[in-house]
Amino acid sequence: VVNMAIFAGQVIVAENGETTLDIERLWSRPGEERDASQVFPNPLRVLTEEVLGIPESEGFEPSNEETFTNFRYTVDEDLLQKLLARSTDGVLTIRDHQEHLKDRIRDSIETDIFFNFSEESMAVAANQYLFPVMLMGDQLDDFSFLSTDTIETFWRQFRFPEGFAPRSVRFGAAFDVTAFNEARQAWQTANIENAEEVFEEAKGEVKEEKDEEESESGTPPSADLA
Repeated sequence: VVNMAIFAGQVIVAENGETTLDIERLWSRPGEERDASQVFPNPLRVLTEEVLGIPESEGFEPSNEETFTNFRYTVDEDLLQKLLARSTDGVLTIRDHQEHLKDRIRDSIETDIFFNFSEESMAVAANQYLFPVMLMGDQLDDFSFLSTDTIETFWRQFRFPEGFAPRSVRFGAAFDVTAFNEARQAWQTANIENAEEVFEEAKGEVKEEKDEEESESGTPPSADLA
């Protein structure tokens, strides 16, 4: 249960007991977030005209892993603020994260020409959008919300809240593992269904807009988006 999204070696415990996350381990396989991440930019947004204009003599090459890694592991402040803005009464809910996922998909289709959202990517997103709330929640039998401050600190510092303990440790035998897993599976399934629906709707809307533009300009209609 604890390892729903945290795999061996991804947590660092200092000598003083402080617990933080190794972000490079966390978002490498198999816990990888891809396009439409909660707070990280889509990977190929790094390919701006400014970046592509850097000559190789100054250190940039398209295959330079460090260039992409640094970009990929830097939280996008705009995305984080959009997520935090959904907060009500000091908490963010699973529903808030589901709506954030929908908006991320729509925005990515409309503004990112490299956007890739495969079936595997949908499954990854479906799980990752549950991750902070379900992992760090401190309620015995309500898994649906988490303090907004805790979520913001997590994304800014990759740090568990002070005194953190997973529910199975915090509540012991009173914690219902079966109920937790049933809730997680239901929300994960809903995330996949929502992602598929929004993805198809947004692709259709973009195609209609392109067809209208091409019709007005006298060019043949565009083919279906991949």
